[in-house]
Amino acid sequence: MTELRVLVVEDEPLYRELMVSALAARLPDITIVGNCGTAAQALTFAVDSVVDVLLTDVDLGAGPTGVELGVDLKRRGLVKGVVLLSNLALPAVLTTLPVDAQNGWAYLLKTSVADLEQVAEAMHAAAEGSILIDHSLVKDLAPSRNSPISRLSPRQREVLSRVALGWSNRRIAEDLVLSVRSVESNISGIIAALGIEAGDYSINPRVAAVLAFVQQADFEGIRQPS
Repeated sequence: MTELRVLVVEDEPLYRELMVSALAARLPDITIVGNCGTAAQALTFAVDSVVDVLLTDVDLGAGPTGVELGVDLKRRGLVKGVVLLSNLALPAVLTTLPVDAQNGWAYLLKTSVADLEQVAEAMHAAAEGSILIDHSLVKDLAPSRNSPISRLSPRQREVLSRVALGWSNRRIAEDLVLSVRSVESNISGIIAALGIEAGDYSINPRVAAVLAFVQQADFEGIRQPS
């Protein structure tokens, strides 16, 4: 994998220190170029540094949130991707992003940070412009009744859930024992069924499909982490 330069933003000093130590020690393709406790500090750092990915808590206390910081840095062209960390199972926050900053995000629960492989996947997916949702959330998501997502075929929903994990077509094909061409066909069908304009280059159609998946999901059955 390509080496990524990562800026970590977390307002709780001990948690930030532990996270930075774990990432630096166990992910050889990740370089922590800086860590900050506030959005203001992070913005100042990013302006004067080269950063590929922002790894940030959603709740940064007083001042801008991690989401607002991520949008600001992406609009300024200072980061390629943003990975959001949260104690709450609310990935639908991604559906509130402005259209010009919707590509290249991941949403992970803080309880999942111990799974460093998933953290690495999230950072690489975001840097490549994809959207990735925490594995545990995707597993539990079900479409709201009578939503466009609910009218997809079972196979299409299987494929879409794996797109939401940031998986490539080849990986989806291997997991579902399909051909890559079949996966591509299913994704094309999903995009058409959801009314996504494939020729609209303002947003990646795969990203738009995942955002629709999250927006139309039923979160009532998901237990919030304590």
